[in-house]
Amino acid sequence: MPSATNTARLLLIDDEPHLLEVLAEWFRAAGYDVRTAADGIEALQYLRTRGTDVIVTDLKMPGLNGLQLLAVLKDLDPAIVVIFLTGQGTMDDAIQALREGRAFDFLIKPLRNLHQLQMVVEKALTRRDALANSLPVEPTRPTRPWPGHLEALTSREAEVMRLLTRGLDNRAIAERLHLSEKTIKNNLSRIYEKLQVRSRTQAIAFCHEHGLL
Repeated sequence: MPSATNTARLLLIDDEPHLLEVLAEWFRAAGYDVRTAADGIEALQYLRTRGTDVIVTDLKMPGLNGLQLLAVLKDLDPAIVVIFLTGQGTMDDAIQALREGRAFDFLIKPLRNLHQLQMVVEKALTRRDALANSLPVEPTRPTRPWPGHLEALTSREAEVMRLLTRGLDNRAIAERLHLSEKTIKNNLSRIYEKLQVRSRTQAIAFCHEHGLL
């Protein structure tokens, strides 16, 4: 049973309710300020208004997977430290993220030693403090205005986005809509501009978070 007392903020993300409950109970007993999310979209909704110190997230999740979430998180807070929970099928992704410095560490599921996870989280907190202290202090900037509905998009662009959020690539979208891949790319460029995002990942996260699709 954990015994350390901490006031650190910890966000746990996993689409397995039982595992999420077990992890939350463990870290709360250890004194952490714990919040949970069932997927990447719910996590983003939380992080848009509140902060956290360390994130422990599954890699394979519906809607927005761990790697896509990671890309958006670094825009929200460069000092956020992320620990991945990965199965054999996503091991290569976790290793690559670790090598590139985007993730702090990863553990293999199923988790058999929660003490090990807690030790990794404690090390991640030290990393978080170092990152926060090394980042330059920037003046407060106004929040970027977000469109609140789909009226900014044409009906064709909205359909492209619906298919994009279902995980289809450009070729599959083109085949589904009986269009060329070039036309799909042009549609995506306009979508990014209208939603004020820079990538597929950010567009998907934006639409899910704001209930646009």
